[in-house]
Amino acid sequence: MINLIDGLISILESWGYSGIFVLMFLESLIIPVPAEIVLIPAGFLVFKGSMSFFPLLIISTLGSLAGSLFSYFLAYKIGRKGFEKIAKKYSEVPFWDIKHLKNSEKFFKKKGHLTIFFSRFIPGLRHVISLPAGFSKMNIIEFSLYTLFGAGIYNAFLILLGYFAGTNENYFISHVGIISALIAIIFLVGIGVYLKLKNKK
Repeated sequence: MINLIDGLISILESWGYSGIFVLMFLESLIIPVPAEIVLIPAGFLVFKGSMSFFPLLIISTLGSLAGSLFSYFLAYKIGRKGFEKIAKKYSEVPFWDIKHLKNSEKFFKKKGHLTIFFSRFIPGLRHVISLPAGFSKMNIIEFSLYTLFGAGIYNAFLILLGYFAGTNENYFISHVGIISALIAIIFLVGIGVYLKLKNKK
């Protein structure tokens, strides 16, 4: 596990801020690139001095916004029926099946626009929530603000978590199993949300 973490840190260090932007852009698309495996190691790089907190936070959040806006405008332009055609063709991709798409749209309509903000904290949901926002032609400014605030808060939390791991490296190494379990729980929550939306009638 430690070798895996070291590998992630080395990759992010070599890619720099531009790599962070691209990964966070992909993370906010309907492509499940988990923010947790990007920003926690990046937070460790802040501790090492290879990156700075505020540039990292700004760039990662702008990447999240850019990816979300891409999905939003795609949904806005082609509509629900158009996206269903794409989803049918690539239904094997996680979160692309029609049932999940319909249920995420129902969830958005039921919970309202604040769903955009709170979905940033839920793996699985944040990958697709931009689509129903685009389908419903949600106000773009409102959508962008909810996305910025939600992504900014969650990204800051992950970066600080990585920084804390750096300031307490011995503690981090001795408790790497527990920390890995916590990250796994986050993934499981995302899978749970995915399955609930997929199986909801």
